[in-house]
Amino acid sequence: MVGIVLISHGEMAKGMANSATLFFGNNIPQLEYCCLCAEDAPDDFGVKMEEAIAKVDTGDGVLLLADLFGGTPCNQAMTRLGEKVDCIAGANFPLFLELLNSREDGLNLEELVETGKNGVADVKVLLQTVDDEDED
Repeated sequence: MVGIVLISHGEMAKGMANSATLFFGNNIPQLEYCCLCAEDAPDDFGVKMEEAIAKVDTGDGVLLLADLFGGTPCNQAMTRLGEKVDCIAGANFPLFLELLNSREDGLNLEELVETGKNGVADVKVLLQTVDDEDED
């Protein structure tokens, strides 16, 4: 199973991990989070993230889910990308839940990244599509 590490400014990653327990129970396997605090140096955060990656990596790879592109958590993730480590920036709770579900279906790292990239929806467009189908 692909490991997931949530990374964020402040405690967003911790909150997402805690909220996911409402859907997946208290013991979500291969899930860690790293929160960048105001007093953390970027390199110190990177060390915490490496430790989290090591905890969740069982050989199938690790997906880092960052809060935003260009911030310290994502920048630190970029230096650790490779064949077995990937990153998606723009974390949100529905995307995270979709990744957890898809991971349980046995998707590999590359397939999880694709799922994540397609994990946002333009609600207005979706509603318009439903309205158009109802008119037919």
